[in-house]
Amino acid sequence: MDEFDEMAHQLEKLVRDPLADAVKGSVLVVSVSEPVGRARYQACELDVVASAEGVPATRVTTEVVTSRHFWPKVGAVLPARVSVSDPQCIEIDWDALAKK
Repeated sequence: MDEFDEMAHQLEKLVRDPLADAVKGSVLVVSVSEPVGRARYQACELDVVASAEGVPATRVTTEVVTSRHFWPKVGAVLPARVSVSDPQCIEIDWDALAKK
């Protein structure tokens, strides 16, 4: 971990960020809502299974506003940060949808 990452980590702990103890992991998309209407950007509700080393696999319901062009697909695996103390607390790298 470089100096900048270490300072960011300390700040997260100081402000009691729920992701302060997060580790690198991934999420597996297990269900996805369908787009409604023709709007280009829409809220997508999805269930994912979050997993990371030392963290039990945990099903989490979440939401992302995205373009219909980058709508998540069941079976997709996306990088994420997962809290060790609360695996329901995740931060998904949504930019990875554009790379799929």
